[in-house]
Amino acid sequence: MMNGIYFVTDADATEPVHAQALAAARAGVRWIQLRDKTADNAAMIALARDLRRVLRPLGTRLIVNDRIEVAVAARADGLHIGQSDGDPQAARAQIGPDMILGLSVEDASQLDSIPAGCVDYLGVGPIRASASKADHAAPIGFEGLRAAVAQTDLPVVAIGGLVADDAAVVRGAGACGMAVVSAISRAPSMADAAGSLVAAWRQV
Repeated sequence: MMNGIYFVTDADATEPVHAQALAAARAGVRWIQLRDKTADNAAMIALARDLRRVLRPLGTRLIVNDRIEVAVAARADGLHIGQSDGDPQAARAQIGPDMILGLSVEDASQLDSIPAGCVDYLGVGPIRASASKADHAAPIGFEGLRAAVAQTDLPVVAIGGLVADDAAVVRGAGACGMAVVSAISRAPSMADAAGSLVAAWRQV
């Protein structure tokens, strides 16, 4: 299910979120997470519905970060929550059995508390420090990624300061995907950057 480059939108970048998502999807990115910590739910629902409409024909799935109400109202493909966003079982109860549910993991010790049969994939990291998220946890590096992959049967997507040149190491660690933010959103050409990431992943 989960595989390849996973793009997380950047509300603080120069280019609008809609343009970011479309550039990534047209370049072959098949997983896009809509993340905005400050927009109100009404604006997020409208944007998520529009993104779902334009992304679906391109074969790209839309995941909503944190906002359960937005994910449900927009009929997004999935919801992604962090360690401080509540109980995964409660989130699953609200979104239903068919929506994809992702969970952030910042340390391998957090794997033990994940309810069985509740989460579909894990976002593991940060691998490196990231300018796009100032309050992130301590970087775990590629060794931390390998340790997390070895301790779970769930698909793992690596995140945190990653670039196209990291694709081989991320795949070698056993991750099924590589999530990026600024590597696309703040590149001189978002389309070229996304295309390079997709190509690097496929060539491994």
